[in-house]
Amino acid sequence: MKKVFLLAFALFAFISISQAQVAVGINFQSSDTFITVGTDPNNEFFGEARLGIGHDIGLELMGAYNFVRKSEVNAYVGAGLGLLGDHHHKHHDDHNDIYVAIPIGVLITPFNTKNLGFLVEAAPVFANHNDSYLRGGVGVKYTFR
Repeated sequence: MKKVFLLAFALFAFISISQAQVAVGINFQSSDTFITVGTDPNNEFFGEARLGIGHDIGLELMGAYNFVRKSEVNAYVGAGLGLLGDHHHKHHDDHNDIYVAIPIGVLITPFNTKNLGFLVEAAPVFANHNDSYLRGGVGVKYTFR
């Protein structure tokens, strides 16, 4: 649990230093549900913290690059480092699993204000104990400008 707090502190320090607009959202992924807080997703580079609140409590830090930036659609690829809590793999001796994810997604902002967006994302996840898998999902994101 100490690792989760350290990762969260590092992300919030990054957001404070960058003086960026803040985006919040919820992602419904095949592996878990995430509440997200991050920098402006319309920037060329953006980052976010994802708090897993489904069947596992965990934290993922993700940085991404928008390789397509249009007025209504952004496409991105990123890298994420995550930590799952004690409930994920009860059959393993080490209950804190660290994983790496490579999210690839599209954020669609169809309204004139561009504050509200809908996302579709897929990510291969490489975890400890040979538990690699592909997750996918949808979400909603709101950027405070």
